[in-house]
Amino acid sequence: MIPILHRLVQIKEVDLNTMTFSGIFNIGDTVNFSPRSKAIAVQREGNVWNTMYDVHYHYYPIFQLPAKWIENPIPVVSKNNHHDGIISVNCVSIQAVTQAAGVQFGGIDYINAESRIKHIRIIKQEEENMD
Repeated sequence: MIPILHRLVQIKEVDLNTMTFSGIFNIGDTVNFSPRSKAIAVQREGNVWNTMYDVHYHYYPIFQLPAKWIENPIPVVSKNNHHDGIISVNCVSIQAVTQAAGVQFGGIDYINAESRIKHIRIIKQEEENMD
């Protein structure tokens, strides 16, 4: 691992519309960036919601299984030429940061992000069969 070159970060303006769940916004150097997110997204026809539709993580094995990480990461060779000790940013516009994602102005030594999402769609025909 190559150590990060510590530099000053100057940002004039950031327009960030939405930031949710385990999204991270960071200005400056970071040693370890390891966001995690687990989500269940339920989409249902109709406008009535009750406890019959409650779902929990333990219902779905995707949330209990160990992550399958790359055993032998592909080496990345990079060369940087930092002409200045300052990271200078004028204006940045960001629509959204969410689900174990990050916006970083500065250096990062280590990144390990994980996001697990279970999508469930209930249509009226299936709902009638549940009764």
